[in-house]
Amino acid sequence: RSAVHATQLDSNMGALLSKDVKSEVTALESKATILTADKPGDMAGKEGKHVPKVELRQSVAKVTVPHGMAADHWIQYIWLKDQAGTIVGAAKLAHTDQPTLSVTLPSGTTSITAFESCNLHGVWASASIKAD
Repeated sequence: RSAVHATQLDSNMGALLSKDVKSEVTALESKATILTADKPGDMAGKEGKHVPKVELRQSVAKVTVPHGMAADHWIQYIWLKDQAGTIVGAAKLAHTDQPTLSVTLPSGTTSITAFESCNLHGVWASASIKAD
């Protein structure tokens, strides 16, 4: 498979289409130490392959993680949160997927932060970026 297109917010329903993925990433995030480029913790030196990259084009956010995907080491999840901490898109990945997520942002989104979970190196977040 190529890029995964997000389990996205349905703007008419206001809820994630897959509650399972939302629950899984919420649980991961609640238990994890969130690593960043500025605060990589014990994973210093791994930032380049783990910090999600966000590209905005109008109301579409594309998240990529410059990480290889192998059966024993892969990006398990990518998700995107808005300024209120609401998950606006999420994907659960297999090692055969590309670590990419595209999300159409709901109106009113003013900033976004991308997250990813690597099966070996924890949960990483991008810096928050302005989305308006």
